[in-house]
Amino acid sequence: MPVTLDTETIKLVTFFENMTGTGVRDCLVDDENHVVYFVIEEGEAGKAIGKNGNIVKRTENLIRKDIKVFEFSADVEKFVRNLIPQINSVKLKMDDGRTTAEVWIGKKDKAAVIGRDGKNLKVYKELLQRNHDISEIKVR
Repeated sequence: MPVTLDTETIKLVTFFENMTGTGVRDCLVDDENHVVYFVIEEGEAGKAIGKNGNIVKRTENLIRKDIKVFEFSADVEKFVRNLIPQINSVKLKMDDGRTTAEVWIGKKDKAAVIGRDGKNLKVYKELLQRNHDISEIKVR
């Protein structure tokens, strides 16, 4: 499923790729919270983050936004786990042509995964929709 990016996002993707030497599959910019989410090629997270997070920190300083890096996976369940590492288990459901991801998370991690006003959950849902056509995510 092709993702359409605006000019500013394309500039950020190109800049990030040049700084890290990794391939970016998707990018989501949250101007309201000053965060940029990058979905990078599988196996390149260490390369993108750098030793002690140096590459990401330097890039954050240059673009003046926080950066979150997620590794892509063609396996939907593994991609969900890459997005939300606190998951205990994942179940994918098909209903009327729509796919829903149900995730089980421990009580102490639930608030952090959902985020204030559900902002983290909205980001995860958007990334799942754009990369694997998952229409909904439910936290249990």
